[in-house]
Amino acid sequence: MGELNTARPVIGALRDRFPDVPVVLTVSTTAAWRLASQDSAGAALAWFPIDQRGVVARFVDRLKPRALLLMETEIWPNVVRETERRGVPVVVANARLSDKHFARYRRYGDFFHGVFSRIAAVAAQHQTYAERFTALGVGSERVTITGNIKFDNVTMTIDSERLSALRSACGLGTHDPVIVFGSTRPGDEALAARCWNEWKDQFPGIRLVVAPRHLERLTEALAPFEEPVALRSALVAGNRSANERVLFVDTLGELVDFYALGTVAIVGGSFFPGVNGHNPLEPAALGVPTVFGPYMSNFIDPAEVLVAARGAVQVIDPQELARVVTALLRDPARREALASAARDAVEKNKGALARTMHVVDGVMLKCAQPA
Repeated sequence: MGELNTARPVIGALRDRFPDVPVVLTVSTTAAWRLASQDSAGAALAWFPIDQRGVVARFVDRLKPRALLLMETEIWPNVVRETERRGVPVVVANARLSDKHFARYRRYGDFFHGVFSRIAAVAAQHQTYAERFTALGVGSERVTITGNIKFDNVTMTIDSERLSALRSACGLGTHDPVIVFGSTRPGDEALAARCWNEWKDQFPGIRLVVAPRHLERLTEALAPFEEPVALRSALVAGNRSANERVLFVDTLGELVDFYALGTVAIVGGSFFPGVNGHNPLEPAALGVPTVFGPYMSNFIDPAEVLVAARGAVQVIDPQELARVVTALLRDPARREALASAARDAVEKNKGALARTMHVVDGVMLKCAQPA
C-alpha cells in the first residue's frame, strides 16, 4: 500500500510534464487493486505481470512503454531484463533496499549484478540505500540521492467534521485520550496488551486503537486481549459500540484517519527484528506525538529526521514503551513540543518529488534523442 500511495504524486507529476504520454499504473495484490481503482491519479490500471520471462515479454511488447518506473524495492529480474532488452529505460523511484533484501541480493551477487547493472537510474531515499544500489551493480553515476517522497506526499490535515464523525461512530469521547498502535506485526499485539493493562487503570477514560498491518492475522492479533474488543468492520456494518475500550481497525485505508484521532501514536513493526518499521511520518505530520521502536531501517530517513528534530521518540527496549507513553500522557506540554517539531521537520524535508522528477526528466530526454 505504501508504494501505491507514493506512486500517486509521481503519476501526477508525470502527467503534468508529459501530458501526451499515457501512464499505466500496475499493482500486484487485490487490496492494492481495490484502492487504486478508487484513485489511480488519472493513470490506467493494470495487473503487474508475473515475473516469468514469456509473460513479461508479452506484457512489455503489448504495452510498448517509453520508460518503466519501479517504486521503492520492486526489483523483478525478468521485468528489468525484458524491458531493458527492448531499449526501454528502467528507473527506480523513491528507491530503498532493506537489510533483508540487500542481504538476499548479495547472496546471489553474480545473478543480481546482471539485473541491477541494467537499471538506467536510481532516485534513492538515503545515502545508505544509494550505496547499496551501487554495491549491487548500478553505476554510481546513475544513482542520485533525492530524499523520500513520503515527506512530500504525507497528509498534514484532515477535515475536522470527518474526524468528528469517525470519533462518534467508534464511540470515542471528545476528551478521551486515545492511543493508536498502527501497522502492528507479530509480537506487537502482545506488547500492546501488556501496555494496555498498565494504561487502562491509570487513565480511566483512555481508549486503545490497534490496526494490524495484515488483516489475515486478525484472529492471532486479537488473542492477547482478554476483554471485549470492538471491530471497526462491525461498526461500519451498523453494529453499535458496547463501550469497549479497545478497538481493532480491520478495514482498509483508514489508518491515517485514526492516527489523527490519537493522543499518542505508536508505529508497529519497529519493536522486534524482522520487519524494520513502518512509516512514522503518517502520524507525525498530523501533529500526533509519535513513538517507535529500534528497528526502523526501512524508514531510515524519516526516523532519523524526526528523532534529530525532537519530533518523535524512539524506544530502544520494548519494555520501556508503557513507561514512555505514560509519561507523554501526563505531559501535555511535551506532546505539543513533539507535535510542533515533527510538523516543522516534515515541511523542511519536502522536495524529494521535484528532485526525483529531475532524474526522470534526464532519462526521458535521452529516450527522445535519436540513436
